[in-house]
Amino acid sequence: METSTHTQTKRRYYSKGEPTAAQKEAAKAKRDELKALSKGIKELIKIGVYSTINEGLIAIYLESGHNNMNTLHQWNEQNMTIKKGEKAFLLWGSPVQRKKGETPEPPTEPGTETDETDFWPICYVFSQNQVQPIAAK
Repeated sequence: METSTHTQTKRRYYSKGEPTAAQKEAAKAKRDELKALSKGIKELIKIGVYSTINEGLIAIYLESGHNNMNTLHQWNEQNMTIKKGEKAFLLWGSPVQRKKGETPEPPTEPGTETDETDFWPICYVFSQNQVQPIAAK
């Protein structure tokens, strides 16, 4: 059975291949940036200023006028698209659940420790200042 050109193109577009070294480095930089922001917020959680790290992160973003945060998918559902060149704000997603008996991978570099946030995905959100209505075709 043959598939259409559109279907073939779509498969290539959504194919999840192995990330390149540059993509891995960019993801590591974003995770390190989010960990650095989170470190200071953890101290504020201990004294009761915030109840979660994401609550503290959102408070930081609010200071610069970004008050309506949604994921790309959520904005698209509202017929909005992200403006070209805008960069996402970072939040922590829900921790990845491991299967029973599965242990975390040991650190890849000697002398490094596994952090609990190593198993939390990064959630990319955009504010109302970063979106525009989807143009009618």
